[in-house]
Amino acid sequence: MASPHPQLNRRAVVAGAAALVSAPEDMDSVPSTLTRTYSPRGPLQQFRFVDKTSFRCFRCSETKKSKLITIYSGDWSKRLCNGCHERLLSLYEIKAGTAAKDQKAEDLVAALLSAVAADDQYQAELRLRASEKRAEQLSAESVRFIATAEHVAAELQEDPHLEWSPAVIGLCKAVEWEVVVRILRPLAASASREDLTADKSDKDLGRVAKFCADQGQKPPELGAFGRFLQTATHSQERRETSALLGCFLKLVVEWTGSHWLLDPKGLHFKLDDLITHFRNRAAHIDELGMVDYVGCRDLVIGSEGLLWKLIVATERHK
Repeated sequence: MASPHPQLNRRAVVAGAAALVSAPEDMDSVPSTLTRTYSPRGPLQQFRFVDKTSFRCFRCSETKKSKLITIYSGDWSKRLCNGCHERLLSLYEIKAGTAAKDQKAEDLVAALLSAVAADDQYQAELRLRASEKRAEQLSAESVRFIATAEHVAAELQEDPHLEWSPAVIGLCKAVEWEVVVRILRPLAASASREDLTADKSDKDLGRVAKFCADQGQKPPELGAFGRFLQTATHSQERRETSALLGCFLKLVVEWTGSHWLLDPKGLHFKLDDLITHFRNRAAHIDELGMVDYVGCRDLVIGSEGLLWKLIVATERHK
């Protein structure tokens, strides 16, 4: 687990021999005389040398030549080019920032999508649809998030300790989007003629109620939907008094496998696992690795993944 980041906007410059303190025990790893060493920014640290040195970036595998070299996690065999350094740095700045977790998650998704060329995204989607027939039942956006996450994960496998947070967030975003498509939009249509005034002021139902009253708003995030679902699952009193929950309960009757949606060990249990162990950690200062991605992948699109259960749970009676 990574230690807390230093201030990201503070850079200390140390000249000459003092910089050698940061060098590895194997001095042959240092390409030439160090002139400056910069403060670590997350697991990244830059060093400036007297001479330009050729090296292969361990992340993109391209050969570069520069006086300024970034190393990853204190390992001089893991040298980064400026392009990869900037991309990784942007991730750590997001994760170490002061924005709310929901906003960090959105920013990480944007970073994930921007890191993969459009053609690579398209090819990844084709591979996903070919390898997983159940993906045909997912929305186009969910497929894009999953396929892009899988593409990035495949590139990261050469170094399982590199930052995997964007790939993890991509899987979480697919779940969030599919919840909107399969549950929240149908719920909004069902509640379109209801007076949701009281529900909109409810601390647990309010975010979903406001969206149902105005679908032009940004859809609720996973955490907000999780609170709504927990209330629907456990609060008998609000089931009887809430117009929104009344619409939800009528709606789920129309779905063949809807018992899983209201089972305490069903969707809410899975979402809580996803949010607590993966989404929130990815949006926080923690560094996520390959093991985290594999665990999240199994939860979301494994053989018994929650996305496949969600598809079954929201099928309408014929």
